Formats: sequence, structure tokens, C-alpha cells
Amino acid sequence: MERIKNYGKLLLGVATIGGAILTQSFTEEVKTNKFAGEIYVNGSSSGEYEKLASPSDYDPNNCEQTSQENCAWLRTSTPGTVPESFDATTASSLHAAGLIEPMNNDKGVYIR
Repeated sequence: MERIKNYGKLLLGVATIGGAILTQSFTEEVKTNKFAGEIYVNGSSSGEYEKLASPSDYDPNNCEQTSQENCAWLRTSTPGTVPESFDATTASSLHAAGLIEPMNNDKGVYIR
């Protein structure tokens, strides 16, 4: 009888630890994907980017090819911070860190 109690305690401990690990895994997944899909568009010929209010607002036809900068960037699921607005130099750094990627190959200014 004592042996059964000890195994029961051991199994309960293992189940508790396993549940905690699974819960943390789901919590981390939500944190890393919270901002994925945000879109930042170029508002000037010098590459001044601002986040769109909603990704559904993006229209690829609104890109006027009047600049050498990317027309729009897409936020990846890589953990890290992307500011609400940034310039072309910062965009290069964010891209190198894997935080943003070009929406497509369009270069230019996004007209709203």
C-alpha cells in the first residue's frame, strides 16, 4: 500500500510539471505571433515608414514607383520590437534582424 502511495505522488508530480511546460509553450506561441502580419508603408521618397491601422487596409495598387525604397514591409513572427514608424536605415536593421520582410518587390511611395 505504501508503494502505491509513493507512485501516486510521483505520477502527480510528473503530471503537474508536464502541464506547466505545456501551458508555457502555448503562452510563448501567443507572444511571438502577436504582431505578425502588421504592415508598414513608405510615405515619402526618402523612406519614412508608418504602420497601417489594419493589414486589410493594404492595397498593392497604391504603390507609386517614385522611390528606390521598398513600398511596404510585413512584420514577421520573430520576437522583438518594431516601432510604429521608422526610416529606411532602421528598416534595413529590422530586416537584418528578421523582424520585417518586404511585402513584395515593389519599390516606391505608398499613396493612401
